[in-house]
Amino acid sequence: MSLGVLWGIGVGPGDPELLTIKARRVLEQVDVLCIPKSRQERESLALSIVSGALKREWKVIELLLPMTRDQEELERHQINAAQKINSELASGKDVAFITLGDPTLYSTFTYLMKFVRQIDTDVKVEIIPGVSAINGVSAWMQIPLAEGDEKLAVVPGIQPKQELDKVLKNFENVIILKAGKQLEKVLSVLDENNLSDKAAFACRYGFEDGFYTTDIEALRGTKQDYLSAMLVKRNGWDGEHK
Repeated sequence: MSLGVLWGIGVGPGDPELLTIKARRVLEQVDVLCIPKSRQERESLALSIVSGALKREWKVIELLLPMTRDQEELERHQINAAQKINSELASGKDVAFITLGDPTLYSTFTYLMKFVRQIDTDVKVEIIPGVSAINGVSAWMQIPLAEGDEKLAVVPGIQPKQELDKVLKNFENVIILKAGKQLEKVLSVLDENNLSDKAAFACRYGFEDGFYTTDIEALRGTKQDYLSAMLVKRNGWDGEHK
């Protein structure tokens, strides 16, 4: 029996209409859908996006991949998830691992792919890119990520304050992903660099409760969702924003 194919599929930042034509085609054909979950009780956002775009049923396997900085615990869950995937592939079934945004940008898929290949070097892997939050929020706010010879840096909000400060000093454009839970730190480093009026914040792009704002002061003292990003442009931007 031939091995199944493992597909890493980016489903975009939230709007089901942003699912690519290729992603839709493959999702219509695969036998098994693997979905990452950070907690057992949490609903999968990636699955909600796919379900909003396609009306069909799959064999769904939930893979517990907790958000933890304990590398031993994290790797243990990743290996366990890879073993479940390999079991399905060994039976000849094609498997799609769906992930928010793009599979190659801060995604669990790249770690799983490594462990799946360690278990069986003959496994074939295909990756379908998805619309990343970076592109999504930029288009939503109608604020360019970079123009001319400007530099663009992409960093996770979990970075230490001194690292964020260094990036803001060395790049004209910076997008800080997953900024919601790190908001006070991010706002502090913006203040110290006199960039609060050169920033825009977007939260839960593609979902019904999503919003964005250039009124950074209004964010102080608030709690924001993990799915958020801060776009900082040292040179500012032109245009009117709703």
